Amino acid sequence: MLRVDIITFDGHDELDVLGPYEVLAMARAAGAELEVRRVTRTGQEMVTAAYGTSYRPDGRYQPGADVLVVPGGGWATRAGTGAWGEVQRGDWLPLLNAAAGTGTIMVGVCTGAMLLAHAGVIGRRRAATHHLARADLAATGATVVEDRVVDDGDLITGGGVTSAIDVALWLVERFFGPELAGTVADRLEYPRTRPELPVEP
Repeated sequence: MLRVDIITFDGHDELDVLGPYEVLAMARAAGAELEVRRVTRTGQEMVTAAYGTSYRPDGRYQPGADVLVVPGGGWATRAGTGAWGEVQRGDWLPLLNAAAGTGTIMVGVCTGAMLLAHAGVIGRRRAATHHLARADLAATGATVVEDRVVDDGDLITGGGVTSAIDVALWLVERFFGPELAGTVADRLEYPRTRPELPVEP
């Protein structure tokens, strides 16, 4: 059973969380052996996203997920909530660093990549982020790639808000095969984008 946790915090972009959640839940309903949860750091009862969507998360973050999805939001405006605010407070950063150190596949959606970068997860590796944050990502030392999905093994990143859906569909394909990913994409009526994978020598 693949365990996927999507971390949540006030001010995240709605689609960064709800896009992957719907894709993965749809894959589960179609037969994929996975569990997907939206988790908070402190166990807060309600999360309010960037444009006012409020929802009850599924639980509190606990280490041990196979895949950890990190959303963005609020970076370009330097908002007190969202990814920028979370980097400034720093509470998620050691948790993300520790998760990466245990072999969890780390997934940054949009400016969620900035949280991963500041947590020391990306370093000089290939990564994508929202176009308004590319200079900031490059300033951390990352090799910025202007693609919708970048797969660098145990690090997957998506550039831009709607890439959340592409990233999630890629996770479905990577773990459960292209047929199921295609089935989910067809049900969503979504023309997805796959990452450019390195050619094997």
